[in-house]
Amino acid sequence: MKEHNLSDEDILVQLARNPELLEVLYHRWGRRWAGLMVTAGVAFQDIDDVLQAILLEVWRHAKRFNPKKGSAEAWLLQIARFRTIDHMRRQKPAAEELTAALADQRQTWEATEARAWIQDALTALTAREAQAIQLLYYYGFTQKEIAAMWHVPQGTVKSWIRRGLAKLRQQWAEERG
Repeated sequence: MKEHNLSDEDILVQLARNPELLEVLYHRWGRRWAGLMVTAGVAFQDIDDVLQAILLEVWRHAKRFNPKKGSAEAWLLQIARFRTIDHMRRQKPAAEELTAALADQRQTWEATEARAWIQDALTALTAREAQAIQLLYYYGFTQKEIAAMWHVPQGTVKSWIRRGLAKLRQQWAEERG
């Protein structure tokens, strides 16, 4: 694959005329999309099918992308989210099983004290610190990717994450003794 220095926005604008740029998006986004699918509960054997559905929709609808209405990142993540939800709906069990599964999942999430604590604790951080930590740990972005997304130096992102984690550690120590 030829390396491209184009931004995701530029790729989406040019995709209709240059379909091979879809491969660039796959290499940039495929791992993150797969991570989102795993988090949503997509079976490992189905990930490739959902990735293909995402890429097909991106290719078909790239001409609808408008950089003035939002970022390419948000647009691509929204497509991934919708295709993942569509897949999960097609795979859903009978209504009773689904209700039971959702109740079990909700109990699991609610029972995780650390997760609830983290969600609350993130609100005490600056917006950039919280967002950087979430992008890094929840969505699998690298510090370099976050820096490129926000058009800031990588060292700035590292500082936000380091300060945010230090605040979280301090808050945890204070609350837990």
